[in-house]
Amino acid sequence: MAHDVNPDVAPLRAGSAAYSMTATQNVALSDAWYNGFGDKKLSVLIDQALENNLDVRQALSRLDQADAIARQSHAQRLPAVNLGGSSNKSWEDNEAQPGFSQIGATLSWEADIFNRLGSAAAADRFEAEAFAAEADAVRLSLTAEVAEAYYSAVAQKLQLELLQAQTGTDGKFLELVEQRQTEGLGTRVEVLQQQGQLADTASLIPPAEAALRIFENRLDVLLGSAPDALDRTAAEDNFAAIGDLPPIGVPSDLLLNRPDLRALRHSLMAADADIGTAIADRLPRLTLTGSYALADGPGMAMPVASMLGNLVQPLLDWGRRKAEVERNQALYEERLAAFSQAYLVAIEDVENALYSENRQREFVRRLEDRRRILNETLTSAQAVFKQGLSDYLPVLDALRDLRIVERSLLQEQRNLVLFRIALFRAIGAPVSPDQPVEEKS
Repeated sequence: MAHDVNPDVAPLRAGSAAYSMTATQNVALSDAWYNGFGDKKLSVLIDQALENNLDVRQALSRLDQADAIARQSHAQRLPAVNLGGSSNKSWEDNEAQPGFSQIGATLSWEADIFNRLGSAAAADRFEAEAFAAEADAVRLSLTAEVAEAYYSAVAQKLQLELLQAQTGTDGKFLELVEQRQTEGLGTRVEVLQQQGQLADTASLIPPAEAALRIFENRLDVLLGSAPDALDRTAAEDNFAAIGDLPPIGVPSDLLLNRPDLRALRHSLMAADADIGTAIADRLPRLTLTGSYALADGPGMAMPVASMLGNLVQPLLDWGRRKAEVERNQALYEERLAAFSQAYLVAIEDVENALYSENRQREFVRRLEDRRRILNETLTSAQAVFKQGLSDYLPVLDALRDLRIVERSLLQEQRNLVLFRIALFRAIGAPVSPDQPVEEKS
């Protein structure tokens, strides 16, 4: 009547055979996903974070606790042996009387005929494996967060450089407009318009500086350090080149690669083992106890041994043990539904990342086309303005549009990188080249 854990548990809903988009190559990644960006500074930062991050340390401590509990459960299946002794001495009329003493060992062991202790030990072992997978999930999440914060900081630094360059160009335009006014070719309104353009560009610098500091502070904390107002990014840093899609596998691979799904699967198997514990608790329980001692007393000095078997069969508990079985069965169903839902969401994550990156590539390409057109428009408008064939308004309009597109392009290039990071995170990409791959049971 022992309850066996199902090692081949599967989600209630199956995924499709393939994703809507596929990679040109489908060989599993053999290195940490972030090394594929070819950015040495990013790799160094992530390695430091994996070593020093406090969330990772918490996850590893939780794993140590779960592992200790699993070892305790396993030990309960083995015989317990204790060493003890006693001594008895008395006095009558201030005279010592013969005493009695003994020393020996006692043994206690539950035969576990119906695997009650075995099921409990299995449940704790599966829970420990779930905590191990959760630690992997924390590592994967950390690597993605560091990459996002790093490239966001790079984007803000590039944005500051762009704003400073735009401010310089706007200042030169202002000098040109002021000179034309001095020569009687321009108007005060044109000067004010260009002053407004310069002020508008300059006003964007403080928020960009604040955003840069926020991302730099985030990097400090992710690396296990206190924010120190120092930049980890430098002027030469830039976005990673986003090439073809990496190997993404098929939806069913998520069950092995995504650590959060592995954690849920192990928790589900632990719930299955708990059902076995609850069922066995309704069945007879055989406990063996024994002792062996050396006794020393008046007229005796000999070894004394005993062995006792105790069999207990629950008869009347008013349905308490049956209700516990039903509770564990309901818990299993709940975790199975949660596991299945998480699998569907994981497929959704991959599909969303794939489509978002695909459309973001097109968006960036069109922004680059618009920037080129606006550059040509600004050059033409300036030439006509310098010849005195038009007022300054066409130049100002072209200048404003170009400034907006240049700033937007930087942010969208950053977003393209973030979508690739999200894809690696969604497929459960490896965090280290020696990361173990869990095999199907």
